[in-house]
Amino acid sequence: MYIKKERRAKAIQAIGKNFASGSIENFLNFLREVENLYRQAELTEQETSDQTQDLLHMLELADLEGCELIHSATQLREIRQQRRTAKDTMYMLSVTKDWVENNTKTIKDLEQLLGKARKAEKNTENRIYTFKTDIGQA
Repeated sequence: MYIKKERRAKAIQAIGKNFASGSIENFLNFLREVENLYRQAELTEQETSDQTQDLLHMLELADLEGCELIHSATQLREIRQQRRTAKDTMYMLSVTKDWVENNTKTIKDLEQLLGKARKAEKNTENRIYTFKTDIGQA
């Protein structure tokens, strides 16, 4: 029985004082970051699509030979790979982004929970115990 209590006490200490608020804050930051990452991927996808069109028009209309053709083909491959990465990123983030858009109330509730958790953690920092008996006095 004593070993279980000791393990429990160590587990509680390992969690740390700001475990609750830190975890909630990390999750909220993740949700905010998803929107930024999605927008960046969207911009990259648009930019690489435009670059692809420019290269295709250059190949169609310009009179390129040898090294120029090879260089253009290499550029096209690199741009297409960047575009694919951006589209994949958008696809993966869209699930979370959609959830964020549909759950603004839940996110507000989490922000309130973060405030309450921080307040509770702050209240435990400098508390002082006043003895009710003489047992604690030397």
